[in-house]
Amino acid sequence: MNNCDDLSSCSPRSILGLHKTYRSTLLVLTAVFLFSGCNAFVHDGTPPEWTDPAGTQQDVATIAAGSGGPGAAVFNGKCAVCHQMTGKGIPNVYPPLAGSAIATGDPVLPIRIVLHGFNGPIERGGNKFNGVMQPWQNDLTDQQIADVLTFVRSSWGNAAEAVTADQVKEQRTATKGKIGAYTEEELKSSL
Repeated sequence: MNNCDDLSSCSPRSILGLHKTYRSTLLVLTAVFLFSGCNAFVHDGTPPEWTDPAGTQQDVATIAAGSGGPGAAVFNGKCAVCHQMTGKGIPNVYPPLAGSAIATGDPVLPIRIVLHGFNGPIERGGNKFNGVMQPWQNDLTDQQIADVLTFVRSSWGNAAEAVTADQVKEQRTATKGKIGAYTEEELKSSL
């Protein structure tokens, strides 16, 4: 490489070579800095602790351990990532199931939502949500859907009757021609 002490004596090729060297060095240093920051985060030995003032910690432990029956195990494996183990969802991202009128009302609606999914804007408790819930009809049996809905309808202060596999089977049959996820308007008009 040509040593350019005076810029006027440097060829364009030499200047371009220096630029590439500096750019490569900067990229390597940036990557090292970013990865070292990630490493520091991963090795943090004191994770944050959360205290639930509503006292749902027992429900969370039950779900995490899968000891709340088959419904808790299904919820932990399929639902908790979005609706959270507390059933409170994520504000403005995923709606809560705790205190949900749809989850605890007529079982036809939550069955249809679990079977076919949900899409579009809704408002619950003053919070707006506009997302997509995937359908579980091909992943969960009628019994698993009944179990998880029974769990949801009886957890986090919810107190609604159990859902049976026969109710799920009935809705699976009644909606077998349904294409795509339900919207809020479709749900309201489906009863």
